[in-house]
Amino acid sequence: MGKVYIVHCVDTEGPLNETLDATFNRVKEIFGVEIEPTISNLKKLQDMQINLCGKEIEIARALDDSLLSTYKNFSEIENMINKLNSKEFREKLPDSNGQGWKCSWFCMDHVGFWGENPRLRIAGYHSIFDWYINQVDYLYGDIIQWHYHPLPVNGVYNACGVNYVASGNVFEVLARKVIDRQFFPSVYRPGFHTERPDSHWLLEQWIPFDYANQAVVGEKETMQQDMVRGRLGNWTGATTSWIPYHPDYEDYRKEGDCKRVIARCLNMNTRMRNICEADFDQAFGEAQNGKNQLVSFTDHDFRDICHDVELMRRMIKKVSAKYPDVQFEFCNALEGMRRFFSLDPQSCNLRVEIRFEHKNIIIQSEKNIFGVQPFFCLKLFGERYIWSNLDFIGEHKWSFTFDRDSVDLRYVEKIGIAANSMSGVTDIIVIDVNGNCMEKRVLNL
Repeated sequence: MGKVYIVHCVDTEGPLNETLDATFNRVKEIFGVEIEPTISNLKKLQDMQINLCGKEIEIARALDDSLLSTYKNFSEIENMINKLNSKEFREKLPDSNGQGWKCSWFCMDHVGFWGENPRLRIAGYHSIFDWYINQVDYLYGDIIQWHYHPLPVNGVYNACGVNYVASGNVFEVLARKVIDRQFFPSVYRPGFHTERPDSHWLLEQWIPFDYANQAVVGEKETMQQDMVRGRLGNWTGATTSWIPYHPDYEDYRKEGDCKRVIARCLNMNTRMRNICEADFDQAFGEAQNGKNQLVSFTDHDFRDICHDVELMRRMIKKVSAKYPDVQFEFCNALEGMRRFFSLDPQSCNLRVEIRFEHKNIIIQSEKNIFGVQPFFCLKLFGERYIWSNLDFIGEHKWSFTFDRDSVDLRYVEKIGIAANSMSGVTDIIVIDVNGNCMEKRVLNL
């Protein structure tokens, strides 16, 4: 008999403001329908009372009240999280082990954008991360991990970019997390549910677990007009199984020999790719046949997470009653992967030696790390953060030399090194060069 591991991912982006005018403008941009922005017309669109030449259902879905109702500031989000974190709410439907609901918070930084900010997104490095550090309920096993939106060409805060590496700031975002907050992710949720070849290869270097696959079964896939032709994440052809897979080097949708593991992760309550009762039935049925299953789903923190959780609970309660012998467990995103693959959490045990006389640094790990090299970054005086490759000098051993071809050590304020083990234990070392002191932190152990 297999088990069903259940993971709730939250794309954690902070408050979101959408005015009535902005809502109708979104309808125009997505569907090509221009209507006067009034409350009366909004109600008519929601009730499909306006002839839109076959677009009525899609527009009504996009304008559902549960999708339009967003939290406009952190105070409103805090009120929702207080309910979410209450014992009564968390333990309303315990799992087979008597444990309550768990959330995995994938925090992003709105940085690098230079265009308009029509939804009044919270900008700045660590702004969202720092707020959630004090909100996450660690007693129930919640964790914070990483979410990223590539920068769009127009620089607008709520636009969808497609290029990770050319965004540039993806490396600075991670460098600042390592050096400023002694944090580095072992689990990732892609912005706009979208992966591209460059993000696929970037993740393969450092981050072992990836909740990205949004493949849906047959007629369930009803594409909205702004998502055709592969726009906003093309998962066509990816597995619709709830068994995570190692992706192919050339195509992340196919199974292959990469080290990273991709899990299927559908939406909870949005206008496309929503998880439904049949998906849970699929998982519990496969578990009854002896195969472990990892079911994951995602929503956003600027909407009512409690409402979304209740939708999931109703489905879980109904389907689990059909399979009384199948056990299900609520997990955070890291636990889900570890339990599915029976991974024992072990550190790679990073060690560092700075040889000032030789102006270089030697980095060594006791065990295999995930990827080919640690994430190596520098903070230069003047608040400049950079990432760089290392030189290979032996098994589990790397070096970096501070010289005219890289950077003079005199200009370096801090050095940051991070590496994940194959089980997602994260070693982080931050060195204050002038203070000649070193701080090591191990996460997820």
